[in-house]
Amino acid sequence: MERSPITRRKFISLTGAAIATGMTPIIAIGQDRQPTAKQVEGPFFPKHQQIDKDADMTSVAGMSGKASGEALIVKGRVLDTNGDVVANALIDIWQADNNGRYLHEDAPETSPLDQSFQYWAKIKTAEDGSYRVKTIKPAKYAAEEDWQRPPHIHFRVAKRGMRELTTQMYFANEPLNEIDRLYLEAPAEQRPSITVDVVKGEATFDIVLAKV
Repeated sequence: MERSPITRRKFISLTGAAIATGMTPIIAIGQDRQPTAKQVEGPFFPKHQQIDKDADMTSVAGMSGKASGEALIVKGRVLDTNGDVVANALIDIWQADNNGRYLHEDAPETSPLDQSFQYWAKIKTAEDGSYRVKTIKPAKYAAEEDWQRPPHIHFRVAKRGMRELTTQMYFANEPLNEIDRLYLEAPAEQRPSITVDVVKGEATFDIVLAKV
């Protein structure tokens, strides 16, 4: 499989400097907590509009079949630092496919696109602050020759009156986490806010926003 890794200079120039600001333990509504740790947007945010951006990323409108890969439900709530739910927050979710390929012309992985995978979802939280997305666990990919990024999913969350948050969700027990340059930007005590366990095909990722 041919790869065309991005140089570290280009990758970092596209992503910027990562900043980690907090943890997001899964705790009761109404309990104070710190904002979810920030992560860089990365260079592969979708550049072109697409018709299908719903909460099922495992299929594409007008295409037959299902996306290849390990099925995964990602769910959670968006809360503020007081522990109150944030309804109607806009969430952008984007990720690589089962081959580590992004839907982006600068993506380093050059395997064929999965025509049955959506790559990008744009959804809103419900009145109780909850969200739910059906997707697949993304594969690792080579950012450059000596840097393989672990599986991760990108989130950008916005709501009027709240500070917009961009972060990345990582999977527990992935060996590449411990050597990933972006994951390690977050201090060790803050990494639980961006790390999830997968239990019976589901991962719970609560996101905490700071008020403006």
